[in-house]
Amino acid sequence: MLAFLQIAAAAGSTEADTDAGIEDLKQGNYFAALTELLPPAKAGDARAQANLALIYHYGLGIAANFTKALQWYRAAALQGNIDGQIGLAVLYAQGQGVPTDLAIAHMWLNVVFDGLPPGPDRDRVGLDKETIATRLTPQQLQESERLVQSWYRNHQAP
Repeated sequence: MLAFLQIAAAAGSTEADTDAGIEDLKQGNYFAALTELLPPAKAGDARAQANLALIYHYGLGIAANFTKALQWYRAAALQGNIDGQIGLAVLYAQGQGVPTDLAIAHMWLNVVFDGLPPGPDRDRVGLDKETIATRLTPQQLQESERLVQSWYRNHQAP
């Protein structure tokens, strides 16, 4: 019973750190956000991971680091975090920290699109997905579809 209470307390602390870090991020207190988000991100909190990736991706209060952004977006995306998945799509579409790969970017946008309820966010992702699709060869479209199916079948990501 004691072990359960310790785990529950740690989870609550992690969530509180994540919430504090996100609030600091919204307020423009980027160093504080980084400090608050790092421990829960390392502990596996997908929201913390996606927000930490955002700081590294856009160089908020620090130099941009696409390698670290990729690491944290990927960790969040593999847990089904939509912000992490969108972040990966952007990195692959723009070749930031990875070679440009529009098929992989398209794959992630498909996964995000499928996971969003109808509304403006889904509409925007749909437009982005279609814009990228116009730049793909038929082979790249097939590869994107294969990657989407692999994601849903095995929860494997490129």
